[in-house]
Amino acid sequence: MSANRYKVGAEKIPIPKTPILYRWWFPKSFIENVLKPYTKDYTPLKTLLNEVSKQDIDCTTYYALYFGKSVNGYQRFRQHATGNIHSSTLRRTLYGLLYSHSYDKTKENDITAMLKDCYYEWYPFDEEGELVECIEAICIALGKYPLNIDGNPSIDDKWCQLLMDKRNIKYLFNHCRVRFAN
Repeated sequence: MSANRYKVGAEKIPIPKTPILYRWWFPKSFIENVLKPYTKDYTPLKTLLNEVSKQDIDCTTYYALYFGKSVNGYQRFRQHATGNIHSSTLRRTLYGLLYSHSYDKTKENDITAMLKDCYYEWYPFDEEGELVECIEAICIALGKYPLNIDGNPSIDDKWCQLLMDKRNIKYLFNHCRVRFAN
């Protein structure tokens, strides 16, 4: 099985609308600016960041920080790359790490711009369902992906709890209040 990898900001990315497994590769600057400040309180994160898969791509070091699966690769890519925190746990995690627990729609553009500096890598599958879920679980269990929570033995309880807390962005209450006021 061969991987396809493209820069997210590239003009045309031929992602299939079929089942895939995928990884997000973040530039070293993301590690330094976003994750390293958390290593002061979460020392196992520092060790984990040293164990993450990394590669030099176009003269920049990139780190594989997030892994997932999708029955429609193109749709999932769009949700992550240009969607919003309502449709993407990756975006919700990034938003929570970067900003407060209050939702500000204008910050979505910052997340989109940041992700354009990343690489998206995917592995196509002819089948969907249990096989893809099983392979995803194995890859997360064996890999070192600090932005994944579910089934990830690489992260300690404190980092996991912080990520869950950061994902708990208070947008639903405000969104519902506006909807029901009309």
